[in-house]
Amino acid sequence: MILSDVSPSVVRSIAHLCCTLTVMGVAGCGSERPTAPAVTGADAASQFGALAFTAAVNVRTGAVTIAAPIVTSSSTSTRVHSGSEAPSLSLLGSDVVRLVPTNVRVSSLGAFTPNRTRITFDVTLENKLQSLALSAPSWPVPPAPYVILFPLDYTVTSAPGGVTGSDGNSVGVGLPGRGTVTPSDNWNGVGISGSGAPYSFFNNVVCGAAVTDGCFRWVSFGAHLEPTRDRPTRTIGFDIDPSVAQFRARMIVAADLVPAAPVLP
Repeated sequence: MILSDVSPSVVRSIAHLCCTLTVMGVAGCGSERPTAPAVTGADAASQFGALAFTAAVNVRTGAVTIAAPIVTSSSTSTRVHSGSEAPSLSLLGSDVVRLVPTNVRVSSLGAFTPNRTRITFDVTLENKLQSLALSAPSWPVPPAPYVILFPLDYTVTSAPGGVTGSDGNSVGVGLPGRGTVTPSDNWNGVGISGSGAPYSFFNNVVCGAAVTDGCFRWVSFGAHLEPTRDRPTRTIGFDIDPSVAQFRARMIVAADLVPAAPVLP
């Protein structure tokens, strides 16, 4: 078919269909393969921190709240762009998913790691969309073909603040305190032995056993999640020094959006 022989209205309809399918992740009309952006590990927090969900943890009271990123511009909305002119991103924002914390547990000192305390809690992933499901992200390419959650960074705080997330949870904001925080092995990938080890999501560095600025532990929520029906829950945790009373952890949800299965009567 020669486009010059087709009416302008049909051409516009074809272009609109291409854009719609591209956003939904069904197909792309660009002639070139989407190019993933070059990101160094040190730049990940600054480039994608606006899309992170912030968990505020109070060790003394055993309270955890998760604040969704506040959507103020396109930089804090879901990035699932594609096409030859834009990178392919699969980082989900508060317009698509919600993270709900439950069942906070604080271990005794040294129970898992010498001279450290472990705090764990469950996180349930909820899909806010009715017509789109979640599947493995196309970028960053995950270590396994699943919907992924990983901690971007973590900061020790000394007092909660008054910042409020878009889902109504409070974010703990305060002056830096003492001590260190590291992800525990509860970030266990797909739930089998050895899974969840530090992985380079944003670059091609070789990750060892230690978490670094470019290597992050991770946990999966399944390969395909239908809206409303699938609400998986996973346990995550952090090992902290005894002097840490409160800390914040920014977490990224990575997944593609695909058409959901029809809802049967």
